[in-house]
Amino acid sequence: IVLPEEWDASFGKALPILSKGEYIDESDLPAVQSVLKAAAFTYFAGALADLVNIGRWWMILRR
Repeated sequence: IVLPEEWDASFGKALPILSKGEYIDESDLPAVQSVLKAAAFTYFAGALADLVNIGRWWMILRR
């Protein structure tokens, strides 16, 4: 649920502001996109970790 919102915040809002506002050089754009993508995927990794923890608790409580 959070990943689409984070993706939009990074690429739909932040990247255009950074590009059009001349905060970053055009040659740095690929690096900025990589950083924004990595930031968005931290939410995905957190969700996966939560699923693993739920599975662990399910196995513990089932005993």
